[in-house]
Amino acid sequence: MEWIHKYKPAASASTHIFLAALVWSGVGAMLLLRGILNLLALGPSALWPLPIYLVIGFLKGKFVLTKTAVKNVNRINCRPEEKHCIGGFMSWKAWLLVAAMIFLGRVLRASPLPRPVVWGIYSAIGTALLIGSLMLWKAWLAARKKSISSLEEV
Repeated sequence: MEWIHKYKPAASASTHIFLAALVWSGVGAMLLLRGILNLLALGPSALWPLPIYLVIGFLKGKFVLTKTAVKNVNRINCRPEEKHCIGGFMSWKAWLLVAAMIFLGRVLRASPLPRPVVWGIYSAIGTALLIGSLMLWKAWLAARKKSISSLEEV
């Protein structure tokens, strides 16, 4: 089984934090953009609740996803120094949650809910992910700064 470690795509903790920030930001931006563009396509009358969805997303990002991001950073930083599989920037439980969220997104789009509500939910979730990703970017910059300063000491 030692050959598995030889060929696994491994990455440092800093890279894992970077990947988490990149995924959260990318998915958040995609959902927010998709929500807003689809609301725009529905016409001006569909846009009036958008600020409400954005505030809900901001609050969820600030008070829920920021805490989740901190837990993720702590999980990554508390592992042994060895490099871990590149997919390890999220736990198995988180990967299962991602699959469930993708499925629920498809269910939401197929649901009989009014389209402005569907795209408003997309906008709120996208906003929340973007706000939560700020903590991941902050942690990545701190890890990078620490890595650079340790190189300067050599």
